[in-house]
Amino acid sequence: MYTAPISADELKQYWNALDAMTEGESMACIPLCYMPPWNDVCSQLNWQSYLLDGGYFSQKRFGYCGVYRLFALAAENDLSRPAKFNRVCGADTTGTLYIGEAGFLHERLNKLRRSMTSHSEHSHNAARMLRSIPVLKMPPEKLAVAVLFTGRSTRGVESDLLQAYMNTFGDTPPLNYKL
Repeated sequence: MYTAPISADELKQYWNALDAMTEGESMACIPLCYMPPWNDVCSQLNWQSYLLDGGYFSQKRFGYCGVYRLFALAAENDLSRPAKFNRVCGADTTGTLYIGEAGFLHERLNKLRRSMTSHSEHSHNAARMLRSIPVLKMPPEKLAVAVLFTGRSTRGVESDLLQAYMNTFGDTPPLNYKL
């Protein structure tokens, strides 16, 4: 079926086709080795970026299905400059630390925000993982989240994003500990 890696746009079209399927229909999965390059996924899809300590994620704006990326910033509060991380198979210039999904993004993003900005909140495991890896410790001002609104198949989209990251760098993002 596939003879070369697909583009980020083709991946989005695949997600739309999955979301349009009715119960009982099935569709072949895209093999890991055909996932688009991670930089293309981050630059060509409609991600919306926000500072993690920028305030509450309201239900009105974020009460939808989607996926998100926690990423590090090279400079405090500067969304235009992600941090760069050396990975197994190259440099991740997107600063991606974690990829997640949620049926109601506002709830999950607020758990992430509270967990990252308060040492007494432990409702998101990415914060616990970040605190447990000394070389990754960074203040909330150097953390941001990028949101991609999707259809209802958020787990499938998250899985595809993890596979695209793995296909590019040979590993998962530092705070993702399962595929």
